[in-house]
Amino acid sequence: MPRRKSEVTQERFYAISVVARMLNLHPQTLRLYERLGLVKPQRNEHGNRLYSQADIERIRKIQELTQKMGVNLAGVEVAFKLMVRIEELEAELARWRKRFQQAVREEAEQLAAQLVADYWEEFLRQRSFPMRLWQHAPIAKRVKISFHENNS
Repeated sequence: MPRRKSEVTQERFYAISVVARMLNLHPQTLRLYERLGLVKPQRNEHGNRLYSQADIERIRKIQELTQKMGVNLAGVEVAFKLMVRIEELEAELARWRKRFQQAVREEAEQLAAQLVADYWEEFLRQRSFPMRLWQHAPIAKRVKISFHENNS
């Protein structure tokens, strides 16, 4: 359902004290995460940190890695870099997969066209080629087949 102009969606931001209470962390811990580059909250015009929902989810992930899995903060940084790299590689794989599928489709169409071209006279002689099917096939629009007599 389309939104009206009056229904402008704004992302919510939270002050450091609110986030600290939400996540049961000391504000100094949040400042440390920022200093280490693990989280990058926005700042308002007064320089106060403002945490988005994405920042909060990232901090929760830091908590999970450190508290439940025993990873130190240097390991968290490495893990985050690896996660980003995995996402990049997955996107690249998807692009390659799409290109490969397109190349296979094109090659299959070319092979089908070559097969029809090679055996066209045989199809006509035996009247076994399904012309209606061919006329509606996508490849039929791109492949020109000539009718010529074989004068051997």
